[in-house]
Amino acid sequence: MLTTPVGGMRLADYLPTRTFELTVHTCDLAIASGAPIDVPDLAAVETVGVLGGLASGANPTGPLLRAATGRAPLPVASSVF
Repeated sequence: MLTTPVGGMRLADYLPTRTFELTVHTCDLAIASGAPIDVPDLAAVETVGVLGGLASGANPTGPLLRAATGRAPLPVASSVF
């Protein structure tokens, strides 16, 4: 168990959240600097897994799946948080 600002968390549950944050912010930096967004496969899998968990908890799964598969745009100002 680890102590986090939001309470106790198992290391196995905590590490994917750090991968998610690093991946998302690295993409932000790439865009800001004009560099290509090149996410390594393992980071992409872990990040999308965390995103899926967030989406299913907040229940925007339908719109997220439709947007991810090119069937519809995400609703304006949408977020899985």
